[in-house]
Amino acid sequence: MPFIFLLIFTLSSQAKFTSQAPWQQKVNYKIEVRLDDQNHILRGFENLEYINNSPNEIAEIYIHLWPNAYKNNRTAFAKHQLENGETNFYFSTDSEKGYIDSLDFFINDKSAHWIFDPENIDIAILTLLKPLKSGESCVITTPFLIKIPKVFSRFGHNGQTYNVTQWYPKPAVYDINGWNPMPYLNQGEFYSEFGDFDVKISLPKNYIVAATGILQNENELQFRKEKGKNTGEIENSYCNTSLKTVQFKQSNIHDFAWFASKNFGILSSQININDNQVEVSVYSQNPLDLIQQNLDAIKIALIYYSENAGNYPYTSASVVKSELKAGGGMEYPMITVCDNLNKEVIIHEVGHNWFYGILGSNERRYPWMDESINSYFESQAMKPADSEKDANNKKQNFLNNINDYSMELLAINAMRKKTDQALGSSSADYTNINYGTMVYGKGSLIFKHLEAYLGKDIFKKCFRTYYETWKYKHPLPADIKKVFEDVSGKNLNWFFNTLINTDTKMDIKFKSVKTDDSGNFIIKLKKIAIHDLPVPIVAYSGLKKVSTTWVINPSDYAQTMDGFFHEASTSTTKYVLSALTNIKIEGNTDKITHFVIDPDRLLLETNRKNNQYRTKGLLKHYANPGLKFITRPDLGINREIYIAPLPAYNIHNGFMLGAALHNWSLPERKFEYIIAPLWGFKTQTLNGYANFNYKISPNALFQSVDIGLNNASFAYIPYSETFTYFRTKGFANFVFKPKNLRQTSSNKIMLEFTNVASRWLKKYSSTEDSILDKNLESTKPIDYQFGRITYIYENKRAIDPFNIILGFELGGHKNAHNSQYYKPNLEVNYFKTYHKKNKGFALRIFAASFISRYNKTGITKDKGLFMYRIGGKNGKYDYGMEQALIGRGAESGLWGNHITSTEDNMKIKGDLGNFSKGLIVTNMSTTLPGKIPVRPYVDFCFIQETNIAFPDKFIYSGGLAIDIIPKIFIIYLPFTQSQAINDAQKLQNIESFGQKICFTLKLNNLEPHKLFKLFKWY
Repeated sequence: MPFIFLLIFTLSSQAKFTSQAPWQQKVNYKIEVRLDDQNHILRGFENLEYINNSPNEIAEIYIHLWPNAYKNNRTAFAKHQLENGETNFYFSTDSEKGYIDSLDFFINDKSAHWIFDPENIDIAILTLLKPLKSGESCVITTPFLIKIPKVFSRFGHNGQTYNVTQWYPKPAVYDINGWNPMPYLNQGEFYSEFGDFDVKISLPKNYIVAATGILQNENELQFRKEKGKNTGEIENSYCNTSLKTVQFKQSNIHDFAWFASKNFGILSSQININDNQVEVSVYSQNPLDLIQQNLDAIKIALIYYSENAGNYPYTSASVVKSELKAGGGMEYPMITVCDNLNKEVIIHEVGHNWFYGILGSNERRYPWMDESINSYFESQAMKPADSEKDANNKKQNFLNNINDYSMELLAINAMRKKTDQALGSSSADYTNINYGTMVYGKGSLIFKHLEAYLGKDIFKKCFRTYYETWKYKHPLPADIKKVFEDVSGKNLNWFFNTLINTDTKMDIKFKSVKTDDSGNFIIKLKKIAIHDLPVPIVAYSGLKKVSTTWVINPSDYAQTMDGFFHEASTSTTKYVLSALTNIKIEGNTDKITHFVIDPDRLLLETNRKNNQYRTKGLLKHYANPGLKFITRPDLGINREIYIAPLPAYNIHNGFMLGAALHNWSLPERKFEYIIAPLWGFKTQTLNGYANFNYKISPNALFQSVDIGLNNASFAYIPYSETFTYFRTKGFANFVFKPKNLRQTSSNKIMLEFTNVASRWLKKYSSTEDSILDKNLESTKPIDYQFGRITYIYENKRAIDPFNIILGFELGGHKNAHNSQYYKPNLEVNYFKTYHKKNKGFALRIFAASFISRYNKTGITKDKGLFMYRIGGKNGKYDYGMEQALIGRGAESGLWGNHITSTEDNMKIKGDLGNFSKGLIVTNMSTTLPGKIPVRPYVDFCFIQETNIAFPDKFIYSGGLAIDIIPKIFIIYLPFTQSQAINDAQKLQNIESFGQKICFTLKLNNLEPHKLFKLFKWY
């Protein structure tokens, strides 16, 4: 090797090259393994030939021992699963876990030294006896024993059905960037060296084995023909059966997987791919899976990918239905396993043979090179041919469009919230949801943009050239970029450098559209973010397209396309287009009515409402404003407002009827509002609410800033008379930017200011005026306001989540000098998880003080409304009017048993008094095993002062909570409580056990918009 190359390689060993070397290592395997299906153990021996084709000497080899990922809760796999909120493996038993051991590495028949990687026990470092020079090879052998885990991801067993994947000791890839060792992860796949495989599997003779490669045993081929017909005859009896050995061979592959079951049925057929006869097979234990449609899906994938990416080089392609906990399917060379068989999943997984299999890109580091490209090809392969017009294909086309539309919605929603991640990120760095919406969704969609820009023929030629150039060679990002630029003759930095490697947001809008003296249109655009992004501009005459042009870079030379040309502008964000006036439109006039930016939604813009410009009329920028019913997903250019009928009820206003006028939709909007007037038939008053929220997404300190107003007006009874309250709350919520989006912790500051003005409903009163004249206090206006600042630290980790809340509130009655108060408080919530997620022990500690300001002069007002309170949870003392209540202040009937969440969180019916100093509360509850929706609970409260209602400073209550709808509708059965509580309730005629039963109904949590945002979309 020349010295200069060695120097460059050495200096750059820590760098990340994005162009692959012209050489690739090769590893040839001979593996013999025996399955013990009673103890779920594999005993094997491996002989591998490692060939050093690199120009470098190699002194050590990194070996993947991926079964060790399942050994304990400290592996990278276990930790990553917890970060993703998955707890099944964490709570698994030792008997359900797995590992690899009994390793004894020899190199060229001599014992070798090896160690586990210090950070990952599923990686070993094997020291060679002497450095392996360029062009040399060595033979590495080792026995191994594998305890097969229960299926937690890809590798494992379900009873006596086995998925044997990522199982044998395997050298990591050594490429232009040196060694690429990686621990096993459920999220993100693998990177392995190409070579030849010869694998012999010994197992009980009544098993059928589906595997990578070509079966070599004639007698086994005959057995499969007979056995495959008898699927459904369950043989999962743990009996000793004589063994057989089946052998599989294959060249030019980088992995070997096999699947075994005594109950597999087989459906097979053949297809010719460019004179290559390929056997296609479906394996399943369910006869309903062994249908022609599933075989046809394999064939569709083989035909489409071979035509548009490159010819399939192998003679077998199989799909296995088996349990899987790593998405809907997982691919291996020549074979894939699916948790559920349908056309989409089969095409996607079979398609991975090209990008994961034959090209062998580093999917863990560059998932877009496999998953994004493959998802694009899958979406195209799913489309029925133009000649196929039957109902089933129309339905399939509709479903394809729905799938693409859904992915677009989720991707743009994340981009608007700035929770998206660049496609160039590594698999391990994505959040769980972004791995789906970005890699599969956004990644697939941007390739549609590239195809439209290059044209179908050039795009196809690019991919076929890429495939033929780089098959079996582990291409890196710069390699595919170079092929596409060389073939297309275009600069594609905007795509490969920006769209893929950054999370840059796009927004292209019309600046102006004018005509010059010659009648040509002069169009100025404002392009935010990617300056050289190709943008299609379409001119319309009514509903008919006149022509299309692609606007690229303002520094580009003028070019013509479909009757348009664009000229360079002095501004880097503005473009000038000139339209020819002699365009002829058959059957119509040549008058252009409007222009639209990207009408086919090729660009993932965060705002499309500025993408139309009408040549005449008012509000030229506004595209077809309209009123729609309820709501709908919104990716279009029209500015839609939604309206929905809104019935409502509370015990004071009675039945109410109105409408909600709003713009709630998906993707979420920067500015959202709802205006909901409601007519109360009982009080004959106009009630309702109106909320406005504006989201700012800064790039520095905060992830998001929400500012807004929440307004509401409904009737209630503060004293003996009915009032209507008018509540206005202004708020600003600041969410701090996390160090990375995968972290489970968050910091937030909330600022709130609330003003409440309540007025007596005189026309609704039935009290005689003479009586009211003597009791004016019960009809006087009630005006007060308060401000609140809250800091929240929260860690939503899957195991033992907790939060800390610091709050401070100050306020008082208006124009009342001695009503001012201060309320500092601290709250800690901790959930000790056991057995499984959401099962455990909940602890809440709340400590607070009430500080009031006394003044002997001026108007006086009672501060009891604002004090901490034990009981009184029927909403009467919800002075911020923050909770949506049906029976606010009810003291009898069903709603008299309703309690609301307050500071003490004690589940006590009745108004048991307020306290002007401080209190400390401890609330505890625990879930029960299984699916029993009952939780024992106990509450303790220490009160700084005492009063008539509570002569004791320490009180408690406890019982059972029944979760009818968890976190929304809960019934509390109080089996024990302090005597002081009993005495206070007795004064209010609350004596029997039935009278003390209470419940919560948190209607705020049922607000459609909140449910909409909390729904797990992927």
